[in-house]
Amino acid sequence: MHKISVDTEGVAAYGATAAGLAGEMGVAAAGAAGADPLLLGPIFGLVGGDFVAAYAAAHAGHVAGIGELSAVMGSVGAAATGAAATYSETDAAHAAALRAAEGPIG
Repeated sequence: MHKISVDTEGVAAYGATAAGLAGEMGVAAAGAAGADPLLLGPIFGLVGGDFVAAYAAAHAGHVAGIGELSAVMGSVGAAATGAAATYSETDAAHAAALRAAEGPIG
């Protein structure tokens, strides 16, 4: 049997931190999406059209990447929070079972 020790409060705190980061990344994605490179089109005119098109494609990938990172951090936060709760519940259940079985030896 393998021994394991889990600081459930630490794991839960990590889950909360990851969830907070997911929210911040979501805000960053929304801000980045608002900075649409196509707004630069009139400034660059016909000469900069190719640049603006290429930059817009790169920008779209960047915004998508931030959104994906936000989703991943949200999943990590939920998984860590769930794991902390499961460890705590399992530990409490095993402790209760041991207390129920206690009695005089021999």
